[in-house]
Amino acid sequence: MKIGIYHLVSDIHDTDFVNDSLRPFLDSIENHLGESIVNISPGDIKRGTFFPIIMIESGGVEEKFKRIYQQLSSPYLLVTSCLHNSLPAALEIKEYLKKRGEQVEILHGSAELIANQIKLFKKVIEAKKSCRRFRVGVLGKPSDWLIASGADYNAIRKKLGIRIYDIPIEEIIRHVDQVNDKDIPVDMIKSPEGFEKQTILQSLRIYLGLKNLTREYNFNAITVRCFDLLEFYKNTGCLALSLLNQEGLIAGCEGDIPALISMIVASQLTGEPVFLANINCIDQGRNEITFSHCTIPTNMCECYEYKTHFESGMGIAIRGKVKKGPLTVFKLNGNIDKYFLEEGELINNLELSTLCRSQLQISFKQPVADILGRTIANHHIICKGWHKEIFERFFSLVL
Repeated sequence: MKIGIYHLVSDIHDTDFVNDSLRPFLDSIENHLGESIVNISPGDIKRGTFFPIIMIESGGVEEKFKRIYQQLSSPYLLVTSCLHNSLPAALEIKEYLKKRGEQVEILHGSAELIANQIKLFKKVIEAKKSCRRFRVGVLGKPSDWLIASGADYNAIRKKLGIRIYDIPIEEIIRHVDQVNDKDIPVDMIKSPEGFEKQTILQSLRIYLGLKNLTREYNFNAITVRCFDLLEFYKNTGCLALSLLNQEGLIAGCEGDIPALISMIVASQLTGEPVFLANINCIDQGRNEITFSHCTIPTNMCECYEYKTHFESGMGIAIRGKVKKGPLTVFKLNGNIDKYFLEEGELINNLELSTLCRSQLQISFKQPVADILGRTIANHHIICKGWHKEIFERFFSLVL
């Protein structure tokens, strides 16, 4: 989406003089953006073909803005300069919009700073739009132990535009059972050592069955009541969910809907693969938390190997090792009115026999004693990189 700029200048100013004096500033913003900015009209903004910013070029434009602002769209991004009373006018406009419940931000400072803020907001708006394209399948009900992980489907639809559909567990069984042996993609994984051929085939059969189900229902994200597969197949969905996530179809465990919605938001904001994990151990002395689960996407890992599912010893799970470095941990609650967000540093990949197979030991910037009081249920979402700023900007527009 191209960036479009709508100019507002007072009728009592010399428009040519104002434009000429601001031209170097706008050129510098363009240079830092790495792309050109197109002059647009309110009609262009309503058609949604541009990412719109509003240049408050001078003072005295408040009444003009008041007459046309409903033709524009929220959030209102007001670019200002230190010239021609631009900032004073923007401050008045901001207060006017806030009193009417509108979302508004003033972008003020150096050209580089403003360009970075435009990039950030553009990414946030694009992520918000992409969330609206998601059709989520809840395959089987949430696992019985998720007693604090309910979800308000209406709130999720209203705030994020994500539509959720409940699908009975029998549909998983139907699609898995319909997979022919000749269609199983046996070559898509390195042959795991120590596993019987039937275990490998069944794990891939579950993967293909889930993939076919998502195609039939046109889902681009699913959460699976995966422990029920142990009863039906003596196998798990760990490998299947890892592979689906690697392919870009967001797939979560245990029917946990808030965790899946968190995975969607995190992936759209960061462009990174995401890992749904348990919080297993909090070491206040070392200010570290250990997370683990069995379904890490392999494209998040430096290397990985296949192990059995932790609790059952069945199926194929992933023990992945992630490159040491910055990470973001995130969780959104089921009512979409509260979130957890922290940045940390991966310091070690553990291999304990007493935890799920992929184990991340993370050191945090904030005291973990404080973090413990702010977590949202068990499952939290991990992605590589520090992304706190873009998450906070996103939720300033959503919550």
